[in-house]
Amino acid sequence: MAGVEDQVWTAARVATLIGRKFHVSYSVSGATRLMHQLGFSPQVPARRVAERDEQAVTVWKEAT
Repeated sequence: MAGVEDQVWTAARVATLIGRKFHVSYSVSGATRLMHQLGFSPQVPARRVAERDEQAVTVWKEAT
């Protein structure tokens, strides 16, 4: 699914946004710390294949 833009706020994206908006450099860990202090948590995208067949996965799990 190349070209599809997700809507997930990762710590790296927040650090980039802070830099662009306020001209302040934050590391990814610094942005994570700042977000936690403000009561937010970075969203990590679930890595799943677009063509994933849930029924086949369930059958495989039961078999193994």
